Amino acid sequence: MSLVSVSMAHAFMYMPYLMYGYATAILMVLVGCRVCAWSVPGLRGLNLLSWSFVCALAAVLLVSFREFAPKWITILAANEAMFCYWLLFYCATATILGVRMRFLRLCLAVQAIALVGMWYYSYIVPDLTVRILIVSAVCVLESAATAAVLFGYKEPKSELETGPTLQSLTTVLAWLAVMLAALQMVRGILTELYPGQDFVHLNVVQVSFTYVNMLINASGGCGLIWLAVWMHRRDLHVLAQTDSLTGLLNRRAFEELLASELQQQPAGDSFAIMLADIDHFKEVNDVWGHPAGDEVIRRVGWAMHKELRPGDVLARMGGEEYVVLLRNVSEAKAEAIGEHIRERIAVLEGLPGRVRVTVSIGVAANYTVDTSEEMLSRCDVATYRSKEAGRNLVTAYSSFPGKSGVVARA
Repeated sequence: MSLVSVSMAHAFMYMPYLMYGYATAILMVLVGCRVCAWSVPGLRGLNLLSWSFVCALAAVLLVSFREFAPKWITILAANEAMFCYWLLFYCATATILGVRMRFLRLCLAVQAIALVGMWYYSYIVPDLTVRILIVSAVCVLESAATAAVLFGYKEPKSELETGPTLQSLTTVLAWLAVMLAALQMVRGILTELYPGQDFVHLNVVQVSFTYVNMLINASGGCGLIWLAVWMHRRDLHVLAQTDSLTGLLNRRAFEELLASELQQQPAGDSFAIMLADIDHFKEVNDVWGHPAGDEVIRRVGWAMHKELRPGDVLARMGGEEYVVLLRNVSEAKAEAIGEHIRERIAVLEGLPGRVRVTVSIGVAANYTVDTSEEMLSRCDVATYRSKEAGRNLVTAYSSFPGKSGVVARA
């Protein structure tokens, strides 16, 4: 082997050089994280993720000072910084997904115990192998906690497609966390079999571990940044679909859903829409004020939602109007559902000022050749007929005189 090859091999296994390379990789991911945070304000969890990379950067730089700095800096402080990196990475993952940090107290307790162990095996009974095992154990626990959060995430069901599913990305990131935990367990086993005597000039086991660990952590960090962007995109999409007062779908979202339903409906199947309008709602606002009116709108929407089947979709059309998509029903069946909802709302109690509210409902089924505008127009006409006939009624569009030639599909 040439002198150049030997020198390169020594540099490859020289711990400070290895740590400088590791620090460079972490710094690049940290810069990418901050650029995303500055470019897209409101990304959840990126501040925690940034601090996790700051801790990782501090850890590898402190370790690189092992030849000339005291143990409390290069062992205790460096490993505590690495523990904080894993903990903050877990916290950032949970924050991005919007879930509870179930394992936070356990991780903090284990870190405190591990730090005491690092002190003991640095000053009282110096033992490099045991310290490596302690570090690996903490990483296994906190990587497993991160994997559990990612595997446990269930993407909320959305009536409208939002593009590629988040579930696939969370699954990939979960398996990266599993790989990191498995790598640390393998490192622990190999450290027992081939213990290192000099942390400055590492053996092949520790060098190989460091490079693979760096690759997995960098991939996980980039993946988590991507996940934060996707979650933000999904939040904006849901916000654009949602009525701020009731939390129901808004008119635009419902019209998109109805158009999609008409395009995808199999031949021979039928569905209906139902439009409900609160009777004399202006009087509620005039007598009790707009806050009371808002509360009535929320309560009526909640009451309607409770009476619907799992596959039905309720939206607020605006003002005091609601619209429902009723899947796999004939117009007659939709009319019966509307009657049930009308009766339920007529007996609502606990409304502001103890007011009693009723709704007028119109129902229309889809035809063989139909558009969302035509279907909503027919339903609106049916609702107007309910108003004309005295309110607190349910009217089907096909029941009008002169409509006998137009037959809804059953």
